[in-house]
Amino acid sequence: MKHAAPFLLFFVALWWLWQLLTGEWSRYEWIAGAAAAGIAAVLAELAVARTEGRAPLPAAVLKSVPSAFGMVFVDFAIAMGALVRRRPGVMRRTPFEHPDRESFRAWAAIVGNWSPNAYIVDITDGTTTSHHLVEHEPSQRPA
Repeated sequence: MKHAAPFLLFFVALWWLWQLLTGEWSRYEWIAGAAAAGIAAVLAELAVARTEGRAPLPAAVLKSVPSAFGMVFVDFAIAMGALVRRRPGVMRRTPFEHPDRESFRAWAAIVGNWSPNAYIVDITDGTTTSHHLVEHEPSQRPA
């Protein structure tokens, strides 16, 4: 019963987001939105149950959000240039500069994956494994 209210909140918010993004108001979109919101709400509640609702946002990662957001535009230009030149990309292993706890790794991977140039593959044992189209150190921050 303790999951019913959060499920309904997820469902309602996601259904309205679906309606907002589709830009149509019809029965078909209501049904499609309900299906998508239902699946997403179930997955969200499974994630909350698995983590027991603990995913604190570390301040160190929060400080890097503005610079990571700004790098999205720089990395977009880098990625487009790499795609035109057909570069294969490289895998990199770098030290993970934050405490090696689940919450730091999870949030750093989420923020680090905003970059179109770098994709965080794994963060374990104090190291970050990432794929870069073009090696550019700030692309994978904060991971």
